[in-house]
Amino acid sequence: MTTTRLVGWTVIVLLVVHHRWPVNACGQRAAEPIASSTQGPERLDGGGDLEVGSEAARYLRLLQLSGRAPMQPWSIQPLSARPGRGTHGFATDSAHPWRLRWGADSTRRLASFRWLRPGARLTFNSQYPSGSGQGPAWTGRGITGELRGGAVLSLWRLRLQLAPVLFWAQNQGFELAANGGSDSLRFGDARFPYAIDAPQRFGDTPYGRLDAGNSTLSLELPRVAVGVSTAAQRWGPGREFPLVMSGNAGGFPHAFIGTTAPLDLGIVRLHTRLVAGQLQQSPFSPVRDSNSGRQGTGLVLVLLPRGVDGLELGFTRFIHTGAEGWPKAAAVRRLFSGGLSGTGELNIPDENQVASVFFRWAFPRSAFEVYGEYFRDDYSLELRRLLQYNDDLRTFMVGVQRVIQQSATNVRSLRFELVNGELPSSNRGERGVNFPAGLFGSPFPPYLHGAVRQGHTQRGLLLGSPEAYGGAAWRAGFDQYDTRGRTSLVVER
Repeated sequence: MTTTRLVGWTVIVLLVVHHRWPVNACGQRAAEPIASSTQGPERLDGGGDLEVGSEAARYLRLLQLSGRAPMQPWSIQPLSARPGRGTHGFATDSAHPWRLRWGADSTRRLASFRWLRPGARLTFNSQYPSGSGQGPAWTGRGITGELRGGAVLSLWRLRLQLAPVLFWAQNQGFELAANGGSDSLRFGDARFPYAIDAPQRFGDTPYGRLDAGNSTLSLELPRVAVGVSTAAQRWGPGREFPLVMSGNAGGFPHAFIGTTAPLDLGIVRLHTRLVAGQLQQSPFSPVRDSNSGRQGTGLVLVLLPRGVDGLELGFTRFIHTGAEGWPKAAAVRRLFSGGLSGTGELNIPDENQVASVFFRWAFPRSAFEVYGEYFRDDYSLELRRLLQYNDDLRTFMVGVQRVIQQSATNVRSLRFELVNGELPSSNRGERGVNFPAGLFGSPFPPYLHGAVRQGHTQRGLLLGSPEAYGGAAWRAGFDQYDTRGRTSLVVER
């Protein structure tokens, strides 16, 4: 029985009200609400690169869906505003409720410096850890505080963004689920403490650190950017439950190369990003020897067919390798190899991969979008088995979102998203038989691995969707954006 079913048919209703007074570009509170719709061009400044899962990112997606901003792919994040040298912000019209709050300077300059808008968050959990899914902060039981800030320096095509995150969790005690471990392993995952680095609790003392956060150094050419970064990634169209890279764990140190805007290849346009970097484990990882290093390489491709407005088709692949240091060229080339093990065994030793295919179709004239993602964990043994058991270790996600009302002072939307990581019927009864107790059981969820035993994680937090690891979930929401801020009503299971 999965964790979701253990919860039962309990429905949680959350009323989340944010009152954030609009401010102008100088940081002053607006004296008057936004006037009637005007048609002049504007820019929305979300604070440097739009951090995945941030208020600015979600708001801009709605503006594009409602026709208030130019459409662009949403399957590779973080988004960066790079329409011209020194230009800040994302293009919008002037008829939206947060125009005064996030107004941007559109003047083009060869060099510029600015402070990022600081942010703070305070969370209180009365019983168990529960976070927003926006890492790297981990919100334990009790009070968790989080501070964000930084600055951006641009010089011609060079751009440096320093945006660290400082968090501190009170980390009060609660009853841990017994996992058979001792010492620090008792804090490990309740079900698979020897196959994934996903602690129930980060020790028995207050926990916190200063993280590099959404920081990036890049060289931005007309269509391509290269650089190094610690920013969180979100791949695929999911708003609530992205399956490969979600931002839940924050970022990890990596080098990257990717397009800044889709490249025109004739019948399709191509948008892509490749990353290669180092992954860290938590102090409560099941890997205890000196060989605890991991390398991570990943690739996301998005195709936009010509003549089909708003359609995104894509593919992701991420490979963990149990090795110290930064990935070498051979590790990067593995991303372009086949997806079959070719060994007759379940896993390639010291290597694990996750991959997905996805789509998003947005209809700005109807202010509506539909999207989905299909995820596979680990290599298939051979082509015959891939065709016969195409749902082997699969997870899927589907979602819709629609703007139901919009004006210069009000935007309202409805959304629904579902993820299912439960074991498919073709797997039941055949997994967990040949593994030692405590390593794998039957059934088992995505993101685990028997050789790379940290799983698909970074510093003890899942790189993918925590809800998919739990089994299955859905979330429905109503959002209202006005000149005072955002009000949301969310129902989830």
